[in-house]
Amino acid sequence: GYVAAAAAGVTAGLAIGYAMRKRNSEWKVLGDKSGGAHAAMMISQDGQRLLKPLDQGERSMVEVRAYELLGRTSLGPFLCGFHGMINKDGMEYMEIDSAYHRMKGKCATLDIKLGKKTWDDHASPEKIAKESKKFDEVYAKSSAMDGFRVAGMKAGDLVLDSNNLKARFSLKTSEFGEWLFPAFFASEPGYGSLPPGVAGECKPDSRGTSIDKQAAREVLARLKVLQAAAELGYGGTIRASSLLFTREMRQGGLWSMKLIDLAHYTPSQEVDSNFCDGLKNLVATFDAWCNAK
Repeated sequence: GYVAAAAAGVTAGLAIGYAMRKRNSEWKVLGDKSGGAHAAMMISQDGQRLLKPLDQGERSMVEVRAYELLGRTSLGPFLCGFHGMINKDGMEYMEIDSAYHRMKGKCATLDIKLGKKTWDDHASPEKIAKESKKFDEVYAKSSAMDGFRVAGMKAGDLVLDSNNLKARFSLKTSEFGEWLFPAFFASEPGYGSLPPGVAGECKPDSRGTSIDKQAAREVLARLKVLQAAAELGYGGTIRASSLLFTREMRQGGLWSMKLIDLAHYTPSQEVDSNFCDGLKNLVATFDAWCNAK
């Protein structure tokens, strides 16, 4: 299958570079800017590069191969720079550019997963049944119906994670414009914490913070370029990937938008409507908020 072939291709294709590469930077644990099922990510002391653990077996090798393949497509400019594989203290990692490079002070992070369908095209019936059940139980009345949903967020005291998102049944599409986007683009100290309650019935306190609408318009413009690039095609389908937005929590601060989590990329000639439709709806939602009177 594709997974085994990708693993073999990565091993053969990167063998020389893997043996020769040894970055001289010192590395430290990334801290609260990472999450998920992986072991801890590492960040270089200069903040420029990340090490993502290749601890998910063949799936990790698929992601390495995806960075190589997608880097040559219209989506290439939207990926984190990929610098091959590296071994540190017996652990294998892939080395990529950090989405926080050159950012200073308090930063906001927003992770939005794209696509209503999140399982691989070659997933087992058991996996499909499990994911379908989770969708029906947690996401059926959320923005996931439009093909995008929040996977995580940290901006000041506002933290969205798997626990509170599951408890409130994620976010409704309307909540993106009502408070999610404003909270992400807020200056310090940012919004307050998320109160208990279900989607559509509670929201965090804005605490009178200012919103960097100029940065929002810039991000929207970049998002529209990504949409156009995706519609050109990229030789496969992407499942369960995310757009990672990062920014300094101040007016005029640096920001970044990268497509991440590529472990479920499958080369094919199929038009990836699952990904493209979710991205189109996200752009429309973002546009409606950004240009609201």
